[in-house]
Amino acid sequence: MNSAGFTVLCSWCVQFFSSIYAPATGRSLQPGSPGRVFVVSGDDAVLPCRLDTSVPSRVMVLEWSRVDGPSPLTVHVLRNGKELAKEKSVEYLGRTDVTEDGSLKLRSVTRWDSGTYSCVILRGSSLADKVQVFVSLTVAEVSEVDMTVQRTSSNELFVRCESSGWSPEPLISLLDASGDVLPAQTESSVGPDNLHSVRAHLDLAAMKGIGTLTCRVEIPGGNVVKEKEIYFTDLFNLPEADLGYSTWVVPVLLVAIVVIILVWAFVVPMRVIKMLRTSLQPLKAFFIRLIQGQEDHDTDAAGYPTGHPSPEVDTVWHTPGPPMVVPQGPIEGPRGPPTAVAWRPLGPPDAKTTGMSPSSSRQSASLESGRRYTEYGDIFEVDTTGASAHTARANQVKDSNGQLMSGVDASQELAKRDLKEMMKYKENIITVGKILRVHPALIAAIISRQSQAGTKLDANGFGQYDSSSFGLMQINKRYHEVKGSPYGTEHIGQGITFLIQLIKVMERTKPNWTKEQRLKGALACYIAGEDKVIPLENYEDVDSKTPYGDFANDVVARAQWFARNNF
Repeated sequence: MNSAGFTVLCSWCVQFFSSIYAPATGRSLQPGSPGRVFVVSGDDAVLPCRLDTSVPSRVMVLEWSRVDGPSPLTVHVLRNGKELAKEKSVEYLGRTDVTEDGSLKLRSVTRWDSGTYSCVILRGSSLADKVQVFVSLTVAEVSEVDMTVQRTSSNELFVRCESSGWSPEPLISLLDASGDVLPAQTESSVGPDNLHSVRAHLDLAAMKGIGTLTCRVEIPGGNVVKEKEIYFTDLFNLPEADLGYSTWVVPVLLVAIVVIILVWAFVVPMRVIKMLRTSLQPLKAFFIRLIQGQEDHDTDAAGYPTGHPSPEVDTVWHTPGPPMVVPQGPIEGPRGPPTAVAWRPLGPPDAKTTGMSPSSSRQSASLESGRRYTEYGDIFEVDTTGASAHTARANQVKDSNGQLMSGVDASQELAKRDLKEMMKYKENIITVGKILRVHPALIAAIISRQSQAGTKLDANGFGQYDSSSFGLMQINKRYHEVKGSPYGTEHIGQGITFLIQLIKVMERTKPNWTKEQRLKGALACYIAGEDKVIPLENYEDVDSKTPYGDFANDVVARAQWFARNNF
């Protein structure tokens, strides 16, 4: 994402493996002391009564009951070898069996079956012949483990592991290839349904660029484990600056020409010189064209140096860093010291000095704007299906007859709703667009989708529905440094700089796609992440991993509307 910054090549080879282990039976118990049995929800549990001997034939009564509630519940009763089904509580009808050693088999358990169970064996008529054993059953709710890798604004790599929907509370840990626990930061939370979520994240610098990392989530004291493994390779090539090309290519060419001249003047015989002079004419012409083209490349349509701002105020701009993705809108911060730039006024040509009428001047400015903002693709050439029915329903987008809208019409209606508020930030949006050569209408469309033109931000500039995401562009503070005000050019530029970086990634990974297709793919990466979008083989599937399956299409449709309405 870089019109005047660094590009970083980071290749990832990721393989995921997951496995779960659940015990089929419990452990040996001591009479009179409760034992513990762990089992995963949906499996069958076996609660041992006596594991050392089988039930003797002289046993008169074998009774299983649940005793942790206000009153005991009868689970299974055998008298003289026959089950007394009438005495069984309704919760256990058709779900129990007793094995030869007196153990209780409870089928298709749920977490509501968790509790303390009592097994009573009566061998005779006196209490002295009575044996009682207690067993604690824990039914574990487990969930999938998700691992992602992100790059921070300071070019650090972090792996994040999380899993939700566990009961009881699990432990989470990250292990290296040797099985050693790594010093990851962990946190946990519990939802209103009493299911637990756990998270862990780790700086991958400790892994020295390559290795296998395992995320393990387990319930303490029970053999209930879920794991996911990631094999990663992080290959860093020193970044190459686009502007650096401007700084070294011309001197190298000049040195080469000087060397040729020196050889020509002092070393080579005259007849050879005549031959070289003739053969070097095409090379000389090529150098001249290349230098002239380089000079043209270093100025924009208004005559300002490429990569230097041209609006009306002074500010500090930053060179962007490598890409990184987070679910609520991936944002990238700067790498290296900021570069102070004095901005110069930019306005339409004066009709008096150009000799053009105001109408001709506006048409010329429009053509110039079109040329400036097609470097990464023409937004009017990007195909779009617009907003999905899900997005339209969530925002109650209806036509004049009260019918739910969808597609491009719904996107345009959503953009129209945000226009009044968007006008407050129009100057900042256009400023960033001119600096980074990205169509202001596309910037407005992202802001419209992400924060509804700032109307969904709280008083501190964070999202009303996501308190971790900041500003118009919804930059996630967990992974990125929050920069500037939530409505300012620095904040907007931070998000658009990342989008450009993603376009560069799409150029490398999807060389057969058109510029417009890569732009749409970069929009999908912006919200869903490179790791989910780039593996997709078909261009038509770019939105399949985005929220509501329409982020890129919706943003493009809104951008086309904003472009037709003075952005």
